[in-house]
Amino acid sequence: MKQKPKYFYRIFLPFVLAGTLVVILFNGFAYFFTKASFEEKIILEKQENVVQIMNTLEQKMQTLDYSLNSYVHDSSFKQYIKEPLTVKNFDIYQAIDKQLNYISSFGPSQTTIELVSLQGNWKINQYGLKTVTKTEMDYIVSNYMSLPHPSTWLKEENVENEIKLIKQTPYYQSTKNGVLIVHIPLKSLSSLIYNQAESNPVYIYNQDGILIYQNDAEPQEKEIKHNIISDLVNHHQGQAGIYPVDTQQKDQYKLVYSKSGYNGWLYVTKIKDSEFTEAMKPTIIGTVLMSVFMLSVTIIIGYVSSDYFSKPIRELQKFIPKMQKNDYKDEFELIGSSIREVINKNQSLENVITSQHEQLKTLFMLNLFHGRMNEQEIKEQLQDFKFQQKWESLYVLAIQFDHLENNNYSRKDKDVLLFSINQLVSDIISKDEQLSPAVIDSRTQATILLCQNEDTDQHILVINNYMERIQKVVKEIFNLTVSVGISSPYKDLGDSKLALQQGIEALKYRLKVGKESIIFYESVSAIFNSNEIKTYFPKILENQLFDSIKLGENKKAKETLHQLLADLFKNNHNPHELEVNIMRFINDLVSFMHVLGMNTLIIEDHKTLYNAISEMKTSEEIEMFVKHKIVYPMINAITERTDYQYKTISDKIVHIIQNEFDTELSLENIAARLHYNKNYLSSIFKKEFNQSFSEYLALYRYDMAKKWLKETDMSVKKISEKLQYNNSQNFIRSFRKYEGITPGKYRELHCGETLVYKKS
Repeated sequence: MKQKPKYFYRIFLPFVLAGTLVVILFNGFAYFFTKASFEEKIILEKQENVVQIMNTLEQKMQTLDYSLNSYVHDSSFKQYIKEPLTVKNFDIYQAIDKQLNYISSFGPSQTTIELVSLQGNWKINQYGLKTVTKTEMDYIVSNYMSLPHPSTWLKEENVENEIKLIKQTPYYQSTKNGVLIVHIPLKSLSSLIYNQAESNPVYIYNQDGILIYQNDAEPQEKEIKHNIISDLVNHHQGQAGIYPVDTQQKDQYKLVYSKSGYNGWLYVTKIKDSEFTEAMKPTIIGTVLMSVFMLSVTIIIGYVSSDYFSKPIRELQKFIPKMQKNDYKDEFELIGSSIREVINKNQSLENVITSQHEQLKTLFMLNLFHGRMNEQEIKEQLQDFKFQQKWESLYVLAIQFDHLENNNYSRKDKDVLLFSINQLVSDIISKDEQLSPAVIDSRTQATILLCQNEDTDQHILVINNYMERIQKVVKEIFNLTVSVGISSPYKDLGDSKLALQQGIEALKYRLKVGKESIIFYESVSAIFNSNEIKTYFPKILENQLFDSIKLGENKKAKETLHQLLADLFKNNHNPHELEVNIMRFINDLVSFMHVLGMNTLIIEDHKTLYNAISEMKTSEEIEMFVKHKIVYPMINAITERTDYQYKTISDKIVHIIQNEFDTELSLENIAARLHYNKNYLSSIFKKEFNQSFSEYLALYRYDMAKKWLKETDMSVKKISEKLQYNNSQNFIRSFRKYEGITPGKYRELHCGETLVYKKS
């Protein structure tokens, strides 16, 4: 095969290197993103597994715990736990044994419950009714009755195969006369825990960091887990999470844990890093194979493309003298050097001529607009630059951006954009009808338009046509809107300074007509020059707006704000007066913010509200700024503050009802206690709970009546008295209205739901 020239490899090698880099980066990113996804998926599965295990165990334990709580609060239990049990009380023993067996069925399998009476000196467990020995009594008193909490989950060091739930009774009294001991074998927990891989053992620790259960009995695993468990218990406050373990072993691992909100137990499992590596093997193999394939395709395409692109170079070589080729190391350098030499010489000459000429034109225009030239100097410059020297009228067109903030441009781009628009104006307006456009300052681009006829109406048509085309092109290219101010017609170029001022003054009327405006100074000069002051400020609407904000009435506040701004823009015809009234409204807003204890907003680039408003050109821009940057945030802040206050007051009222429902409660005495007006409390409560105070109190008393009818043998008359009814008949009628049956009938239907002890 014929050897390829140097320029072939200069095309081929970069092509291959670029393709190789793309392949490496693409597959590298794909691998790392896939790896992260695999790790996240595995960790999520382990987290869900640990939480599911915790929820399964907690459901059993909570059911058992709550069943015992209900049992120890039964009036019959409170009676017989204080008395000795003898043969005569066999029926009571049977009832206790039956109830304990029933409650133990709610716990894990093989759960047993032992009831010990400290005063009666007896105990009932799975082996029957027995007398408590002195040794047993001493052990119970020293180990169980000294626990800080009357209901405690316990793992004793001397009992390896079970955990206990100790419940002292009575539950809410300082003097205890009995204890319930729930025995749960550890092996029964295994049936509730899902099967785990050998590499992922499950550990359960109590709130003191003591190991309660593990399904992996290797001592080394236990020791590693125990070294870090105190950090998880004491320093990690979240309910679930991941704990990375830094060990000296080769196989690193992470701990996935979940904390119980019920009893503070910690459920932990381990994920070894080798699991992630094993899961990623198919992905690694696929990535390598794909990389090899893509590199092969890249080399083939690079070779074919390089041969095709080198054909024009082979043709150029025919026009280069052989003796000249020997002075260069390769064909690229020879061809490039020859072409650059020609181009550079021509370009250099053009740049010198063009740049000096255009710079002088721009300087001439700036001097005109600043009034620095006399009539003779103007005439000479017009001849030198070959500008049009005869016209009937001239106009100055001042162009400004409406706003940049809502686009992809920053204020730093404004100068570049102005120079771009300057070039567009130069291209769109006919050369015979313009002098060179110029950028006056950071806001304004100005052009002098020359009109050859005397028809002013025709001038307006021409100007409108040009300006609409400029606005359209600017919007298509830059996605920006511009407005144009047009001066009065003049004859003399010496009046360019005054004409420019008029164009800029006309642009101020954008506050009234909006963005993308074409404003002739002559059409608005009567408003600017009017001596009659007709300023308008909607003070009543402003007061209504502030009242709505203070009361947290969001919808009304937003409607009032919209009406206020609409009136402000509609009724102030003079832009100067409109600016003054807008600033007055902003000042009132700032004062109102201070009254409410809110800080004045600082806008981008550390501007104040006044600076930001003063730079805005259109009514739409000002309205959106006032709404979304000032008033709406104020409304939201006041609403949050008001909602929090309402919630706090409503919670206090509910607390009083739930604790004093059996007294003579009324909204008047609650209002006096909380130091609020009765009507104010009534409106807050209605808003928070969607029902009145009296309705809430009646329903709560009705619920308590049903509870007493089911759980006590209290008479209907006694219940009606406790619930503040004048007589039992009123209570019966009220109960029948809510439930559809009388209290006596309700008790008959629900009497079997709870075991009630009646003393003979």
